[in-house]
Parts: sequence; C-alpha cells; structure tokens
Amino acid sequence: MNQRLRITFSATGPMRYVAHLDTMRTWERAIRRGGLPLVYTSGFSPHARMALAAPLPVGVVGLNELMDIWLDPPVEPAEAARSLGLALPPGLALVAIEEVSEALLSLQSSLLAARYEAHLPAATDAGALRRSVEDLLALEALDWEEERGEKTRRYDLRATIMDLALREDGVLELHLSLAVGRTGRPAQVLRAMGVDAAGTEIVRTAVELDPGALAAGSARGGARTVADAL
Repeated sequence: MNQRLRITFSATGPMRYVAHLDTMRTWERAIRRGGLPLVYTSGFSPHARMALAAPLPVGVVGLNELMDIWLDPPVEPAEAARSLGLALPPGLALVAIEEVSEALLSLQSSLLAARYEAHLPAATDAGALRRSVEDLLALEALDWEEERGEKTRRYDLRATIMDLALREDGVLELHLSLAVGRTGRPAQVLRAMGVDAAGTEIVRTAVELDPGALAAGSARGGARTVADAL
C-alpha cells in the first residue's frame, strides 16, 4: 500500500518568486535527489503523486505550507525528513512531516482559510489604515473586478475576508477564505484599502484545513506518526 506523507514547509528568499508549477518541479527533483521512492501515476504520461494545499502567490513568503506526497515502499517520517533536509535548495525548508491515512480527504478538498501578515511601508498612516480596516469590515458586500491575464474575474471581495486586524507594531493581519469560489487574495484586499501591495512584504503564516474534514478522515483511519523536521 502506498504511504501518504504530509509535509509542512517554508518558502522564503528566492523561492518566494517561483511560480507554482516550478515549485512542484523543484520538490519533485529534491525528493528524487533525496532517494525517496516517490509514486508515479500509470499511463502514457506518468505524473508524480504530489499535491499542494494551495499555491503560494508569487512574491509571498510561506511559513507553513502544506503538501502531500506518496511513497512506495514506506519510509519512516524521520528518515524522510533527514533525506529531504539534505536535498532541498535554498529557500525551501522542512517544518514537519507526518504520515497520514489515505482515508483523509485531499488537501484541496479540506481547505478552509489562510492567515497572512502584511508588513507595510514605514510611511504608512496607521490611523488612516485602521479606519480603512473598520470601513471594509463594516461592508456587507464589495463588488470587485480582478484582471487575470485576458480574463476578468468579478466577485464579492468582502465575502473572502474573514477578519482583518492592525497590530500595534503596524503589521496588518489578514484572515482570508480559501473555500472554492471564495478565495481571498491579500494583494486585492490591500488594494481595496488603498495600500500599495507592491511595496508591502506579505507573509502567509498558516494554511487552515476544515476540522470537520480532518475529523471525518481520522474516524476512518487518521494520522499515524509525526516527525518534527526542525
């Protein structure tokens, strides 16, 4: 039986500017370089069995990103952590690895939300930003248009915002939905508040999974072992 490992990792430095598909290729090369028996699909064009929870927007730092990989034969999580730690390029680092049951839903099916920190330029007017936070949270809806390539996406931006808070140190915390059809993008929320996202360092601190989905999977098998990769 294939072994399913859930990896928590960080993407910083040069990796923050790598697009999703190239990030997955980088991981595949690292897994192979580490000598781990990665499972591939069958057929004319085999693909590595790897699944990322949510692509990280280009330019955004990720501190606790989630990815599942499948191995055959099984490898102890601690050994997999050691092998990957030696094979990963600068900017990718392991946080933890755990073996989880095949009964769990896919990461993408379990997505609930993400938490971000926006480190704003020093010249930002904190008072004006705080009023923008209050005004945005007070709205029931906010019709929004977003250009993505040749397509225009129209949606309710307010529905993607679960919470906003401006800390005393000037860092803006964003709690945004990752639900299907209601995915929040920090750059668009900042734009709605009149903040220049290009001049703001954005960090995704956590990807949150639906506790109900995890509980349902645990009832059918659950997680078995955990290895801290720090």
